[in-house]
Amino acid sequence: MMLGHGVAAPCVPLLSSSLGASAADVGVALSTFGMARLALNVPVGAAADAWGRKPLLVGGALVNAVGHAASAAAPDAASFAAARMVAGAGNAAYLGTAATYLNDVATSTNRGRVLGMNHAALLCGVSLGPVLGGFAAEYSLRAPFVAVAALGVVSAAHACLALSETKPETTAEAARAGETSTRDLLSDGRFAGAAVAHAATFALRQGGRNLLLALVASSVFDYSPAELGKLFGAMALCDLAFVGPAAALSDRAKDARSIVVPSLLGSALAVAGVAGVVSLGAEYHAHFLAAVGLWSLSTAALGPTLPSYAAALVDPAARGVGIAAFRSAGDVGFVVTPLLLGGVFDAHGGPAALLALAGGTALAAATFAVASTPVVER
Repeated sequence: MMLGHGVAAPCVPLLSSSLGASAADVGVALSTFGMARLALNVPVGAAADAWGRKPLLVGGALVNAVGHAASAAAPDAASFAAARMVAGAGNAAYLGTAATYLNDVATSTNRGRVLGMNHAALLCGVSLGPVLGGFAAEYSLRAPFVAVAALGVVSAAHACLALSETKPETTAEAARAGETSTRDLLSDGRFAGAAVAHAATFALRQGGRNLLLALVASSVFDYSPAELGKLFGAMALCDLAFVGPAAALSDRAKDARSIVVPSLLGSALAVAGVAGVVSLGAEYHAHFLAAVGLWSLSTAALGPTLPSYAAALVDPAARGVGIAAFRSAGDVGFVVTPLLLGGVFDAHGGPAALLALAGGTALAAATFAVASTPVVER
């Protein structure tokens, strides 16, 4: 599934632009994918709690395939954005349920490593996907989306044949207790701090890498689609190299703030560094790559740590809804930041948009530092 997402990543802004979209319109194309996820996360979580995990894993992959096939056939920017929304709906059903599935089989002592293994699998797809997508885009900007549709069908077949159901049996009394626990969770300051930090990580990825880096790399440093794919792939490989140590550290750390706060502050510093280099011009390409490398390194520990911290706050009787609420916070960053940063880019240029992202990331680090405390898993 994430190989398919990675294949499409460098091509979404390029195909949208080729259909006549402005930078803000490209932001819309990127955001519609997340809009569907944001709208469906909690309903999907409730469905997973009520009906089970496996039907949503199979159906989500198939809907994702339909959305990417429609993206490949889109005649204009509006149709392309709508197709991205369909793909996002399938992505919400599959990945949201997969997160719940993994938390079903994890324990309090290995949750960080289980989620870290999943994060590594996602990064493998994200690492290889942009490179393949960039090369495919040299042939046709639409070809990568056809490939993604085929991969969605493969993912659905695998979920159908290889995965067993993990939904725990719950009584009516336990279900009512889970509903009460969910209301308490949403008012928990620790959960709010984790949600803000999670939104910032998605903002760094979608608004930062997939929008701003794509735009400044192509406009300032004259990157081709293939070169852009290699850049995105290298960033994901950097994350992948450190996910194992980060996952082990997440299981051993007594306080998640010791990992999350330095990671977010390092990301803010790196994004500000990219802004400074871009403002200097194309002759500083080596400095640009160094700042992008720091950006990748600083976010490596966030993948396993934040989901593990949030999962420890969730009642197992309502795990689907609790995990979905946390994922929705990430999708707020996924949806809102491309729209905001695309508008800033159009009005004030790339450095200003990057500095706005850096400031928001630093604010998220401060919020997590104040709101979050060590937590004992339920």
